[in-house]
Amino acid sequence: MRIDGHGFGHGAGLAQYGTYGYAREEGRDFRWILDHYYPGTRLAGSARARLRVRLKEAVALRLTSGASVRGANGRRLTLRSARTYRFAPWRADQLRVIDLASGRTRAHLLAPAHVSPAGSPLKLIGKAENGVTDGRYRGALVLARSAANVLAIDDVDLEQYLYGVVPAEMPASWPAAALGAQAVAARSYALRSRRPAQPFDVFADTRSQQYNGVGAETAATTAAVRATSRLAVMLGPEVAQTLFHSSSGGRTAAVQEVFDSPPLSYLVSVDDPYDTLSPYHDWSVALTEREVAQKLAELVPGDFADLAVVATTPSGRAATVRITGSAGTKDVPASTVRTRLGLRSTWFTITRD
Repeated sequence: MRIDGHGFGHGAGLAQYGTYGYAREEGRDFRWILDHYYPGTRLAGSARARLRVRLKEAVALRLTSGASVRGANGRRLTLRSARTYRFAPWRADQLRVIDLASGRTRAHLLAPAHVSPAGSPLKLIGKAENGVTDGRYRGALVLARSAANVLAIDDVDLEQYLYGVVPAEMPASWPAAALGAQAVAARSYALRSRRPAQPFDVFADTRSQQYNGVGAETAATTAAVRATSRLAVMLGPEVAQTLFHSSSGGRTAAVQEVFDSPPLSYLVSVDDPYDTLSPYHDWSVALTEREVAQKLAELVPGDFADLAVVATTPSGRAATVRITGSAGTKDVPASTVRTRLGLRSTWFTITRD
């Protein structure tokens, strides 16, 4: 069985390779690019903001480069920046602070606790949810209890957060206009994602947008954030939902084509001619029937017999896929098949050998 497809990602909103093409081939600026992918919107300044980014949850967390830690009840403990401290659960709502150099317990603090940095950004020891090991992060780290675990959240200025997002989402070698468009889209996405009633606003990985901290920062991407300082994509008085993805395959998708969402006037399907610069513009994978049957497992009625696209969206993407088995047929969303089979997008066709 051969599956041929186009693009990489959900396909709605700003397409990164198309953005690269408009900047490189036509010399378009970031304002033009954003207007193309989010038609009918405008750019406006936003208020200064902070963001809370979930970094890691574990049975205990280790940090270094801290100056002090303050418990939720106001109790403060001075830390030595060169030393590593372990924060472990204590009772139902507290944290035990252990100096790993001496092995001594320094304090029991009411969670959540705020760790302030010393002269350099705080280092979170081990691998975080963004895939970064021993990453450094600007701002303060909030250590909260999550049942029997400890949750690390970066409480950071929005602009400094973007320093670690833009280079993680787009190559720093790309034109300044492309980086600027990515910075504004990422800033708008973050502003729209704030959830004051929840423990954190966004994830540090692609469940929200990729954030790799200080280690990812480059001069070019930081300059793009500063050049677009506090600009956000707006529709009326509200920040727009600035979805973005890697490669559209040649045409972006309207939001309702790829998500369970009502139509949005600015997330419509638009031509994306420079997607031809993308290595994912066209792709193909070959799978045996046994592999397909294993990956779709519980979705197959009986023994696997066939797989076919039976409905497409207006932009050409697969909408519904019919799975045929010895016990009948079952229609499932193309997004489900994409996830199960590990495909790059839902813009695909299926050919039986």
